[in-house]
Amino acid sequence: MENVKLFIESNIWCYYFDESSKEHKAVASYLDDILSKKDVVMNSIVIMELSHYLIKNLGPIKGKEKIERLLEFPFQIEDFDYELMRSSVEALSEYSHTGVGGRDATIIATMKKLGIKNLLTHDKTFKKIDFIDVIDPIKQ
Repeated sequence: MENVKLFIESNIWCYYFDESSKEHKAVASYLDDILSKKDVVMNSIVIMELSHYLIKNLGPIKGKEKIERLLEFPFQIEDFDYELMRSSVEALSEYSHTGVGGRDATIIATMKKLGIKNLLTHDKTFKKIDFIDVIDPIKQ
């Protein structure tokens, strides 16, 4: 069976690593089940957003430990370079009417660049983007 590429947005990782979040249990259960079955993709902006959240909320030592644990996982990180920045500005312009912000636009641009359709997120804004199949592990 061929692995399916899956972009995982920062809010899912925040819930996964922050045991105090009310979403932690549902997200951890879901992620633990699928991580070995999917090729996980993120961009460097998502990693920095997650790093900021974890260090701010869990402290510099515990937050950094969690980020280092994440970085040991064999996933693909797409660097935020000039080309991706230009594509992100284009995505922001195209989808701003849906509520997409700058960081969301980097996700859209990365997914388009890599031909990824599946996005694991709890952000309902992405459901308004025609080519993205949103997977939300938190029961509505």
